[in-house]
Amino acid sequence: MKNKMVNKVSEKARNEALRWHVCLGDDMASEADWIAFTDWLETEEQNRIAYDSLEDVVIDLAEIQQVNTEPAVVATTNVAATDNVINARSRWGNIRTWASAAAAIAATIIMVIGGRNIMSDGYAQQEYATAKGEQRLITLADGSTVQLNTNSKIKVMFEDKIRQTELVYGQAIFNVTKNADRPFLVSLGDSQVHVVGTVFDILRHKNEITVTVSQGVVKVAPIKKSSLQKSARLLPGSQLVHKEGTTDINITDVNPSIVMAWEKGYLEYDEVRLADVIEDLNRYFPIPIRVIGLAQDKRFSGIIRTADEQDALLILSEGLPVYVEKGRDEMLVLPNAN
Repeated sequence: MKNKMVNKVSEKARNEALRWHVCLGDDMASEADWIAFTDWLETEEQNRIAYDSLEDVVIDLAEIQQVNTEPAVVATTNVAATDNVINARSRWGNIRTWASAAAAIAATIIMVIGGRNIMSDGYAQQEYATAKGEQRLITLADGSTVQLNTNSKIKVMFEDKIRQTELVYGQAIFNVTKNADRPFLVSLGDSQVHVVGTVFDILRHKNEITVTVSQGVVKVAPIKKSSLQKSARLLPGSQLVHKEGTTDINITDVNPSIVMAWEKGYLEYDEVRLADVIEDLNRYFPIPIRVIGLAQDKRFSGIIRTADEQDALLILSEGLPVYVEKGRDEMLVLPNAN
């Protein structure tokens, strides 16, 4: 049954499998290479079959080579029936196809030894960051833009076949230029976001990842193939929350314009716990804010501008039964006595 499946694999898939085998066998294979390889495996079933078959052939070659280096034994039976000989031709359909595969492996190895594979060419890594309270619009080499929010950092390393970025911490809105032949990846610790062309927001804060899609389709997947974490495809209006280091993901429907309101200089809330509102505000303002006791569970609805800390605290104290008190090095939000 397996041989029939292998025979149906296209020549393109076999050639790509050869290329990946050589690329990933190189000590200089980058994280971007492994990410792109994983995505290629998941694109079509025949890609996985082609690569598995190639791995089988490589194992067979190693076993044959080991047999050939041992002392020769005079055989009186048919070679095909000898236990020590692996029939490699059945793995790739026929001996001519297998020979072509071996030749392609050898040719590609020579190319890699002579000069780095095109997928792993060295490209300068660029870093962009914002301070607390600062925002910054970045235009990337492909025309995509990244709007960095307060206290955020991103790394960018574009290659010929892939557009690789990493949100190290903070929040950003990605507006990705569409290019089906050059995927755009955002690394997020144990996960990655894979897009072709779309608009989405990512918040990476305190080991929690929140991905919100405004336009297009976004795929969020674990970086390690062995991970038990499931992949997810997000449509416009979908939001995924994932705690790094766990397999848990939670997907809900949201209003992207509310999530991305920070780009316009304000935060919008609808019945949100005050403790969570304060958590947000502490990302923007220089003086820490701490909410005390029962005030944490008060629910706030409204708009808070992120340009002025005193104004933000005033809005909270007027909209909720709380008051603000200045501490030694922080601002305290406490519940009213009555």
